[in-house]
Amino acid sequence: MNQKYEVNPDVLVTDLDDELALLDPRTSRMYTLNAVGRVAWQALAGVGATAAELLDVIVQGFEVEEEQAREDLRSLLSDLERQGLIRPA
Repeated sequence: MNQKYEVNPDVLVTDLDDELALLDPRTSRMYTLNAVGRVAWQALAGVGATAAELLDVIVQGFEVEEEQAREDLRSLLSDLERQGLIRPA
């Protein structure tokens, strides 16, 4: 969980209060992130963050067990990276 990630600067982001809509201009595909994904994305925006740092933000901000948050975060990061929305820093 020491890998650091950053957002793809080409992705267009629309803040919808408790979720985010992401548009990949290369593919014209739209993605939405729920409240937890929104918090993770916002933590990545700017200088990036490690998976461990994101896990801390999620566990502190939501009522979720650390193990469940870790599994969900791995899945989220994998999906975002596979779609080209984030990349290793």
